[in-house]
Amino acid sequence: MRNIFQWIVGGGSIVGMFLYSVCHKPNVCLDRSERLLLVKRGVTLEQLALQLKQEGYIQRVTTFLWTAYLLRYNPQKSAGHYRLTHCMSNWEAIKQLRASMQHPVKVAFATADGIPSLVEQLVKRTGLSQKRLLDLLHNPQYVARYGFSTENVLTMFIPATYEVYWTITEEQLLSKIHAHYTCFWNKQRLHKAANMSLTPIAVSILASIVQSETNDLQEASIITGVYLNRIRRKMPIQACPTVAYALKKQLPTVQRILEKDIVIDSPYNSYRSIGLPPGPITLPSVAMIDAVLNYVQHDYLFFSAREDFSGLHYFTTSFAAHVKNANKYRKALDALKIMR
Repeated sequence: MRNIFQWIVGGGSIVGMFLYSVCHKPNVCLDRSERLLLVKRGVTLEQLALQLKQEGYIQRVTTFLWTAYLLRYNPQKSAGHYRLTHCMSNWEAIKQLRASMQHPVKVAFATADGIPSLVEQLVKRTGLSQKRLLDLLHNPQYVARYGFSTENVLTMFIPATYEVYWTITEEQLLSKIHAHYTCFWNKQRLHKAANMSLTPIAVSILASIVQSETNDLQEASIITGVYLNRIRRKMPIQACPTVAYALKKQLPTVQRILEKDIVIDSPYNSYRSIGLPPGPITLPSVAMIDAVLNYVQHDYLFFSAREDFSGLHYFTTSFAAHVKNANKYRKALDALKIMR
């Protein structure tokens, strides 16, 4: 191939026309305005050219390969995500690829039941290693760098959309996410958390519980007030979602908490433990964290779901009234034959 190009260089205008047709004639994305290309790690030039042809990125494979040889392009040195535009020439496309001028990808997550489900979302649109990420997040020494434990590190992940390059490393991604966490916990939010006598981690843990109780943000602020009243009185918060979380290894889906369940030996059993559990039971949304920070102050100590399954709750300061409300809900569950 090199001998061919040495022969070509010695020509005149005919050679120039030939070089134009090889290098500068439009050959990329001829049938659409733009496309995103993923160059995977370890791919050879021949494999990439075949991929481009099979997936409709280029029309002529031979001219692409000749231009790549001319520019000494090695795709193994430029893995990543690239935007190829309409009627690009081989020269333009390969110059972009060779210079590693990547197009950022968006990594987004809104919710997660735990670290495994979160990591699954993070690796979906990047070249990240799922195993490597899990190893880092389960490493006590590593997460301690950011001020977390392996039980509460999920609270470092504030739901958002992050722009990253496909080739970002696992460590770089976690550093970026921690930077966003630091920005999220600004002076105003830190001040509100301090007024609740809670750390940002504790606020997120509480928000994860409240989110499991309700999707209504107004009620979420009231429920937060109930839990805070109980915490301040050294009472167990008695949150059913924490018991369901403690049971999930035995019962992946729990629709109803039974009396026998609340004796389970677990730090997440908030019927037996005082205060908040050691970590979140789910990833709370930004709106839920703010609802918790802007909680409603009141004297309620009890709440129970309404029997109409509206998702709303009864609130009371009286245990006797609470028992009556709870019995209404139990009867409604019995009527539907929901035993678990």
